[in-house]
Amino acid sequence: MRGAGHQGAIGMELATRRHASRTAVRSGRSTVLDAEGRRALLARSDLFAGLPAPVLDELAGRSNGRCLDSGELVFRKNDAADFAALVVEGVVYAILYGPDGRELIVDMAGSGQAIGEAALLGASCHHFTAVAAGMATVLLLRRVHLAGLLTEPQFLHRVMLLLAGRVSRTARALETMCLYSLESRLARYLLDASDRNGRERDAAQIQLPPTQGILASMLNASRPKLNALLQEWQRAGLISRERNVLRVHDFEQLRRKACAPERRF
Repeated sequence: MRGAGHQGAIGMELATRRHASRTAVRSGRSTVLDAEGRRALLARSDLFAGLPAPVLDELAGRSNGRCLDSGELVFRKNDAADFAALVVEGVVYAILYGPDGRELIVDMAGSGQAIGEAALLGASCHHFTAVAAGMATVLLLRRVHLAGLLTEPQFLHRVMLLLAGRVSRTARALETMCLYSLESRLARYLLDASDRNGRERDAAQIQLPPTQGILASMLNASRPKLNALLQEWQRAGLISRERNVLRVHDFEQLRRKACAPERRF
């Protein structure tokens, strides 16, 4: 686990939500899960489910469990990729930083999902920064301890599928952020969130990120413009909001906005 160091506005915004200083984020609490608990978590993960019991036992013995505070770093971009992380509980964001300080959230990993898994295939460094969104628990899996598994076709196939999925999601996110108007970007985000939850009905309920700044970073937008658009949609009756819960009232109109011609903000 790398030190927290500089994690940008998103990490600090998340850390502020738990009323802590930057020093507190750096020191973040750490808890080692017992081997039985680690084995159970590995057994129900996307990456390791169904592997032989002896393999899971060995991985459980070699992996390290960590409990992360909100805003704490898992790793930074360009850190040596000698480990991947399996999210046990909570969410971890994958973030890119521009030279002007702008932050883009290009992917995320939730319970049972891996992040930084390119390390398992020999990547020399991590290609994004991973930050805990709220309290989270992860298992750290060192590449050196997985060398034997990398000769198993079943495991390699799973890693390749996970990486292909991440590349596909990242490409879609970058296409949306670079080629569509803010209105279309927000509509596409809400439709994707509704699809993930299987909730596209007359009025779907969607849990938004913890802060509007985080949602803005997911959409490559400024907070004021995003807030103005959300208020405009509320006045039009397209959506309603209560804190971080948003309800969509007209999916047909939302789909039209998602496919609207490009109009840059």
